Amino acid sequence: MTKVIYERYLNYESNLIYGARMSRHPVLVAGAGPVGCLAALLLARQGVASCLVDRRHSPGTAPKAHAVNPRTLEICDSIGVSAAALRRAGAGANDAGFVRFMGRLAGPEFGALPYERQDDAALAYTPFPLTNIPQPVFEAALFEAIAAEPLISFARGVACTGLEENAGGVAATLHGENGTSRLECSYVIAADGANSRLREALCIAMEGPEALQHYIMIHFEADLRGLTDARPGVLYFLFDPGTSGVLIAYDRAKTWVLMHPYDPAATTPESFDEAKCRPLVEAAIAAPVSFSIRNISPWAMSAQIAERYRKGRIFLAGDAAHRFPPTGGLGLNTGAVDAQNLAWKLAAVLKGEAGPALLDTYEAERRPVAIANSEQSLMNASKLFDIFGVLYGSDPARMMEHYTALAAAPAGSTELPAAIEAQRPHFDSFNLQLGYRYCSAALSDAPPLVPASEIDISRYEPSWDVGAHLPHRWVSCGGKTVSLLSLRDPAGFTLLAGPAAAAWAGAARAQGMHCLVAGEDFADSEDWEALTGLSPEGALLLRADGHIACRFGAPIDAPRELLRRKALLLGLPALALPAHAI
Repeated sequence: MTKVIYERYLNYESNLIYGARMSRHPVLVAGAGPVGCLAALLLARQGVASCLVDRRHSPGTAPKAHAVNPRTLEICDSIGVSAAALRRAGAGANDAGFVRFMGRLAGPEFGALPYERQDDAALAYTPFPLTNIPQPVFEAALFEAIAAEPLISFARGVACTGLEENAGGVAATLHGENGTSRLECSYVIAADGANSRLREALCIAMEGPEALQHYIMIHFEADLRGLTDARPGVLYFLFDPGTSGVLIAYDRAKTWVLMHPYDPAATTPESFDEAKCRPLVEAAIAAPVSFSIRNISPWAMSAQIAERYRKGRIFLAGDAAHRFPPTGGLGLNTGAVDAQNLAWKLAAVLKGEAGPALLDTYEAERRPVAIANSEQSLMNASKLFDIFGVLYGSDPARMMEHYTALAAAPAGSTELPAAIEAQRPHFDSFNLQLGYRYCSAALSDAPPLVPASEIDISRYEPSWDVGAHLPHRWVSCGGKTVSLLSLRDPAGFTLLAGPAAAAWAGAARAQGMHCLVAGEDFADSEDWEALTGLSPEGALLLRADGHIACRFGAPIDAPRELLRRKALLLGLPALALPAHAI
């Protein structure tokens, strides 16, 4: 279908319901949270139209997720959603650069740790260090981009209530206030959240503990700068026995959330009305300040991964595929890369550039990442109990006495600093954010994956191996200093060629592939061979998602070898030629 035909379906703020009439789209995206929005935008960047539906009539107002990490920002920037603007809209490192371990917000303070790498040192590894931005603000930027994109038809107040796969695609039942309609599509992305109804309808089970802890989320507005200017932070873990939970500072001057644990066997979530929640907030703050409660909702902390990410032409993404403890801020960001990984593969198949087998590599690549992130998030959550052990002591009968004495003189404890220092990996997951690597049929001779238990989550070392993401490098291009990441083609393959790789560069350009030649199209301060481990005649083949698909040495027949390798990676019949990739 042409762009003009898709424009007739564009309906940004109202329902896409046409009675009993049948309409057709290449991809249906169910769920307009960050992952669904990114999936639709990434598909549009590939020239593929989609129908994006969300059962909610309006965007959510609760802050929810707040940590948007470097890789997610890089993805946003690649589709025209300015990462620099997102970082300006988020809280700066001066406001949100620390995690603090407190009795209550007014004190005492037991210790503090840096919150992720937000300083200038991170610029050596990414053009966009992590930012803390409330989810509604992040989503607003995505909605703005969607509204300007004719290849995306966005319908609010529309629920996908049924999916029926057929020989030509999937027939989706959509229900909204104007009635019910059927939409024919080639593929479906189920990005409908942690309690995904589509996942349940597909009978895809979740593996792992379903409810580790129950919480009430209390979103309130207050100016708490007076209490926190001397100790700014983004997370305040509260340990006073008279209160409990975590205070999240989305904006210290206005937007806060109290995550309060509760026991559903003793208290129903429905009982947490404003009258009950107000004293909880007052106890957490422990200072006379005015505040207004905006949202109250229950949620359960889980650590679950879908047993599979695909059923036929239907794919799970984001929280529909994995539910992590929030300890680590990995949920939204893992989902963002799910969307990136799936979008280019769907686009390649829809455009006839790849075989259907390419779609099998989505689960093969993304599920191991989710498992590693889930295990780390679970470890982070369990490690926090070490601090409780130090503050409360070993005798339950003397817990309050023990806590009161330690809170009066925390500097006198020898155990407390060690217990807090042990939390450092919880808040420094730089390697999980940037260093994940793939191993699948969509890569050429990728090394085996390192077991999750052996990964140092903080120590990120840029890798030029197959399966790794292209490292960020500050390079000179056209008289400007830019990130090497910004020069690749986010909508197709890129050949990154060595300074003497004229054969590979010529083959790539003859085949219409985006090509970057070191020393010609960009200048790097480091030597090509020292960086990549390739000779000057060598080259790297990059996928649309920025991952290194193949390493080439000196060519024998560059045009045919490049075609052969691309065919293998895309799941197409391979040419009967010997391999020269290394």
